[in-house]
Amino acid sequence: MPRFATIIFDFDGTIANTLPLIYQTFNTVLGPRIGRKLPDAEIRSHFGPPDQVILGRYVDPAEREIAFAEYIELYGRDHSQYVHLYDGMYELLEECKTEGARIGVVTGKSRVSAKISLRELGIGQFIDVLVAGDDVVQPKPHPEGVISALKQLGHRDGDHGAMVGDSAADIYAGRESGLSTIGVTWGVPEHDDLRAAHPDVLCDTVEQLRTELL
Repeated sequence: MPRFATIIFDFDGTIANTLPLIYQTFNTVLGPRIGRKLPDAEIRSHFGPPDQVILGRYVDPAEREIAFAEYIELYGRDHSQYVHLYDGMYELLEECKTEGARIGVVTGKSRVSAKISLRELGIGQFIDVLVAGDDVVQPKPHPEGVISALKQLGHRDGDHGAMVGDSAADIYAGRESGLSTIGVTWGVPEHDDLRAAHPDVLCDTVEQLRTELL
């Protein structure tokens, strides 16, 4: 049996390295509209709400639907070239599933971009519940999405559960939902906020994460 009956994962920077594609796609869509290239850190600073909300912070309301359609088209087109699972993550998800853990993904991504990634990476069969950024009113660090996933997974009081993520927002959302919290450091390059959130465990490799989960 796994150590945790229920495991909730963040997606971007935790399961898969999607950041290069996200940076490129935002800039391809927004560059001609705003006349400049967004630095990576500026894009990351908006993470939380879904793609279309972030785009809406830069474009006029009349342009938002068109910009989002362009974003999704490019995200799907270029996915196989720029996105990869972190080493060992496929095997970890497979083993967690085989051992009987209930697995959820709670992400700020739009549902459509999240489903593209799950499909293209071949891991959809391991994920029991997906809660995307446009499925909630309040994004992480608010616990709404994690609580929703736990309910859909049939998580009960007294069950051991864990939240796994690369940001302070993941840790706060997991803790507020009553879960053990596991921070991972292979996502974004800055970890000060993650450490300041005081996750129960901090993992530097997927193998370390496997040891904590199984």
